[in-house]
Amino acid sequence: MFLFSSQSCSSHSAEKSLGDKPEALLVYPGKFKSPDPQVPLALLYLAASLEQEGFNVRILDMRLQDYRHYSISDPIFVGISCMSGLQIKYALEFAKHVRAGNENVPLVWGGVHPTLLPEQTACNDLVDVVVRGEAELIIKDLANALAENQPLDSVSGVTYKVNGTIKSNPDGKAINLDEIPIDLPYDLLPMNKYPSFRAGRFHIQTSRGCPHRCGFCYNSIFNHNRWRGKSATRVLDEIQYITNRYPHIQIIDPIDDNVFVDEYRVEQICQGLIDRRLGVKWRANCRFDYLANYDKDFLELIERSGCVELDFGGESGSDRIQQLICKDVTAEDMLQSVNNLRLYAPSIEPYVSWMSGLPGETDEDLTQTFDLMDRLKEVNPKTQHYGVFVYTPFPSPVMEYLPPEFTAPQTLEEWGNIHVFHFDPPWHTKKQVEKLHTISAVTRIAFYPEARIKERDLAFKFAYAIMNRLARYRWKHRNFAFPVELKMADAVARHFKGFL
Repeated sequence: MFLFSSQSCSSHSAEKSLGDKPEALLVYPGKFKSPDPQVPLALLYLAASLEQEGFNVRILDMRLQDYRHYSISDPIFVGISCMSGLQIKYALEFAKHVRAGNENVPLVWGGVHPTLLPEQTACNDLVDVVVRGEAELIIKDLANALAENQPLDSVSGVTYKVNGTIKSNPDGKAINLDEIPIDLPYDLLPMNKYPSFRAGRFHIQTSRGCPHRCGFCYNSIFNHNRWRGKSATRVLDEIQYITNRYPHIQIIDPIDDNVFVDEYRVEQICQGLIDRRLGVKWRANCRFDYLANYDKDFLELIERSGCVELDFGGESGSDRIQQLICKDVTAEDMLQSVNNLRLYAPSIEPYVSWMSGLPGETDEDLTQTFDLMDRLKEVNPKTQHYGVFVYTPFPSPVMEYLPPEFTAPQTLEEWGNIHVFHFDPPWHTKKQVEKLHTISAVTRIAFYPEARIKERDLAFKFAYAIMNRLARYRWKHRNFAFPVELKMADAVARHFKGFL
């Protein structure tokens, strides 16, 4: 096991110097051959920071490469980025593999989950350091300290073990987003193995954070309800670089939680896309309470600039549930939003995701959600739904108010056993839980986004064509009983890391 002391980091790679350009290994955990992997943009940001400091970097995406046949070698550290849930399971699996082959290599964990629960994460024997929050600046200081065999006392934003005690240094600084390199080291990844990239869809990040207070969201803790955006010019330069480097790219797909916080910035980006004649389409996440109040000119500009899709969190058709989760969006906002698109930007498709299974939710609440989903489609026939997902309790403000039937996980292993598609809310009866999972499966099959189907393989398309008809019949008749066909499909999905 790798250990720190107050005098030095370790003897690991003590013979190396910065002049030798020591190597860092960054890892994105997941099940090998997962069906729809997306480009791990966060690791590219970290790789760019490390390369600026003179380090060599490798990236292992476990969804694309079998780690059992991957040479770990002797990196200055192994960096593992993960979210809550099943990804932790695969991260621990890989960390055990590393530790078995080299007990001295530091295991550095970062990402959403380790940031939200740093001390709990650091308690695990397979964790040496936790990087909290945004890591572009922190990772430079950490890598230099490890390379120079120095203690971590002066490295901001890390939580780590010192002689058996967990220590947390003060928070690190957030990077100026405009200073992130445009020419990210994409060559570190097998880009052609990502279905979205092959299909001409490219992920970027134009902003971080969100100022809103949704109780189930990580943002209030991770970003402290703050939002920061790249300048419009910086965003346009990045899109232009990408389309020049990869001419087959047709759609720019920001991973931002909330692109539209700064309306003036969005106007500048849209006008810039038109003026530069970049010729790409784009999609983004938005909020219904924003769109409900946008005027005709703004929506027409968005459409002219190439926007083809806006994604929303509808969550529930029940105003009572909306208040419970502090979403601050009403059914009227949703209806007004899709109608605004129909009137002023008819080529833009609204995509909506929903949730169920929250404590206190009744069948009447569910009925209100189902009815609203249908009404949105009636108001704007281009409305598409991602499905109704069963609420899964990951670290967030709402966890403090969950019923006593739920006991929050206390270890990484326990967090890794929570599966977003297979969580059974203990505050509901077994019968109700079965119904919720059936509803979730039916809606995700009945409304699976058409644009995403095109990116999947032939086997998926064939299975989907059959299941979709059955699911749409169930939805139309609100028939969620005896889902024999769904249980069969679910058994297959669990084996292949789940569509259901």
